[in-house]
Amino acid sequence: MDKNYVNLSFCIWGYEDVSDMIISASLALKPQKVYTKGLLIDGDPPLLAEYNGWIFGMAFSNKDPFEVQMNKILDALEPKTSILKVYTQKYHCEFLGLIFLNTREESAPWIHFDKRYNAFIRELDVKFNLNICFSSADNRIESYYRYGSYNSK
Repeated sequence: MDKNYVNLSFCIWGYEDVSDMIISASLALKPQKVYTKGLLIDGDPPLLAEYNGWIFGMAFSNKDPFEVQMNKILDALEPKTSILKVYTQKYHCEFLGLIFLNTREESAPWIHFDKRYNAFIRELDVKFNLNICFSSADNRIESYYRYGSYNSK
């Protein structure tokens, strides 16, 4: 059986006046996933995307510790704070953490926010959303991942 692990992403939700391609080009980053309002989202059952979403981060198969994933994402985002500041003022931006609990034989993955993360969120209006999933084999992964804590304003 798989061990317990965490998956981390940085998300921009609810943009209507730009495209995901403009966000990607302005940040010079390739998203892991993009949701387009009104188009189908993979999953079982497939769902329609209610909002536009740009997701940058680790693949679901990544089993690196939380701190390693956070540092990789911050390495990519910190040089882009001036651009991100515009996005965080206009759209819902968040770190989305998914903890996958696949076995009760071990404790949940360790999550700790260090000074680097705290400085980043102090500079930008970025939330942190944490979801706990009880099996990585769960066909509802997309529903956990979908929209983070974003609700239409």
